[in-house]
Amino acid sequence: MPLDPSRLQIVSRELKALAVEIETLGADLCTDDAVVARHATKLQAFDSICQRQVALAELLAADNLESALSECRLDRVAALFN
Repeated sequence: MPLDPSRLQIVSRELKALAVEIETLGADLCTDDAVVARHATKLQAFDSICQRQVALAELLAADNLESALSECRLDRVAALFN
């Protein structure tokens, strides 16, 4: 059974909230020079995860998926629908 639009909005908002939490965690970890020195590449992954998560959340909340896909800033996410 497909989710109705109001429930998709709830899922979208939660995904965006989780992205903020992930981004905050990454930023907190970046304040520790030793952690950054040992895990710089992994810390950059936090940003990528957040961007992808927000892009997917925006697609879920879109009234028009085709329009939202054309405006999607992440080719990796848009390519999932080709």
